[in-house]
Amino acid sequence: MQFCLDVVDLLQLREVWCKRPIVTAFTRLEPRPERRESGVDFRIDSLMPRLMRLKMSSAWRTHNPLPTADPSRSPLSNLSDECLSELYPDAHEIPALRQHLFMGAYTRFVIADFRADPAQMRAFFKALAAVRSLDAQDHLSGIGLPIEGAPEWIPAEITDEIRSLDTRYRLSEPGAPAAYVVAEPFWTMVVKAEPHHIDVAIERCVPQANASDFRQNYALLSEVAQAWSRSPSVVGLCYQMD
Repeated sequence: MQFCLDVVDLLQLREVWCKRPIVTAFTRLEPRPERRESGVDFRIDSLMPRLMRLKMSSAWRTHNPLPTADPSRSPLSNLSDECLSELYPDAHEIPALRQHLFMGAYTRFVIADFRADPAQMRAFFKALAAVRSLDAQDHLSGIGLPIEGAPEWIPAEITDEIRSLDTRYRLSEPGAPAAYVVAEPFWTMVVKAEPHHIDVAIERCVPQANASDFRQNYALLSEVAQAWSRSPSVVGLCYQMD
């Protein structure tokens, strides 16, 4: 199990997934670097022949009887299963393909991320709150992970998309995501920690032999928190994964 934090620009993700025509979406996605490898091909030159085939297909004409209808003007989220089958005829399962495309887009809008052992981080977060004389309940959950913030920070247009397509959400528990929005107090606890706070917290919960490695790991966490604090348009997500 891993404790994971993503700082992601969900507003831009919403734009390319829900609002912009697929051609515009691919044009924006193609040059963006991937934070984590997804294997999704967003090259515009590979999309165009697929769109031409889709436009001539019975699947497109069935859903769009107007002769002027053009699939290149449709957002990714609006494409039916039948249309996706025409775009990607080699795909074995369309739900898995839709999920694959969404996560490929998602990872291109992750601006910072962090991975660590959850047990070690829970102990450290509690120690850091104590060292800074903070009420842990205002910054951490009952199990010592970042406290949950308001879910409306996930744009409404992609809430359902995330819960159905983001592989980190528990499909067996509708409305109860494994991932959640991290509340601001957690980020400020990390961003405003002074070096001596960090030193004392590490001394309290990390074996001396591991202190150097943990300090480097904390530096990465601090960079993620700083990335969150610098931009009002990004959202911090916390989740655990196998």
